Amino acid sequence: MSLQEIKNLGRLIMAFLGLFADCFVGVSGRRLFAVYVKGQLSDVQRKNCEAIAIRFSVVPRTLQRFLESIKWNEELVRDRCIELVAKYHAHSEAIGLIDESGMTKSGKCTSGVGRQYNGNRGKIENCTVGVHLGYATPKFKTILDSRLYLPEDWANDPVRRKKTTFPTISSFKPSNRSPST
Repeated sequence: MSLQEIKNLGRLIMAFLGLFADCFVGVSGRRLFAVYVKGQLSDVQRKNCEAIAIRFSVVPRTLQRFLESIKWNEELVRDRCIELVAKYHAHSEAIGLIDESGMTKSGKCTSGVGRQYNGNRGKIENCTVGVHLGYATPKFKTILDSRLYLPEDWANDPVRRKKTTFPTISSFKPSNRSPST
């Protein structure tokens, strides 16, 4: 990259982040969103809140609070990202992908954890399961959306969901999957 191209990167990132300004209620949310995105794109070794916050001179708890409790319109962010993918990456050979990914867990407090089929390990065990929607072209791949699958006992227990900051309104949809074990 030329020196001029490198100089323009900062302006391009800020212009890109500006596309999402209306997704945040206040200025502090927009500012912390910019810090978080810059951190993800930076040379910070470990891409966690504390390392990113320190690198960009923000109190670590402030950036953690942004991800955990600052109000922002997640659906609008997702929809805006999908619009950008459609605008800049449309392709006649594009395909949609649906993927279910399980993550083994030993405890019982993580949102959605329970004894259920873990496709990564090919068996029923204590895990969480995410369902992801992807999009791929010959030269571009991305995840468009993801949802945590809630087992029935989680879906029917608003008190349990509230303890883990999971939405209080939810519904259970049984899996059609019948694992062979």
